[in-house]
Formats: sequence, C-alpha cells, structure tokens
Amino acid sequence: MERKKVYRLLLVLVLILTVVYTLSILGYLPYFLAYYIVVFFIVLFLALRWHERLRGWR
Repeated sequence: MERKKVYRLLLVLVLILTVVYTLSILGYLPYFLAYYIVVFFIVLFLALRWHERLRGWR
C-alpha cells in the first residue's frame, strides 16, 4: 500500500478515535476507552517517528 493511502487511513482512524476519546472523557462512554486510546496514540506516534527516522538514514 502506498504511503499516502496509509496516512489517509490513519487520519480517518485518528479522527474517529478522537471522537470516542472525547465522549469517554465527557462520561458518555466508559472511561477505560480513553485510557486505551491514549496508549494507542502514544504507540502510533512513536512508531511513525521511528519509521521516519529509519527512512531518513537511507
């Protein structure tokens, strides 16, 4: 899959998760969802950053 398409899919996923995160912070959804979404965002951030660093070294 080309990089541009992957980033578009990730953008849609992040936007959906942001809405779910907001609803769980407001109390409409269980709070544990917010915790797991934050963990996912941190892992995603680190993975994308690591990937870009490896690409830059070539």
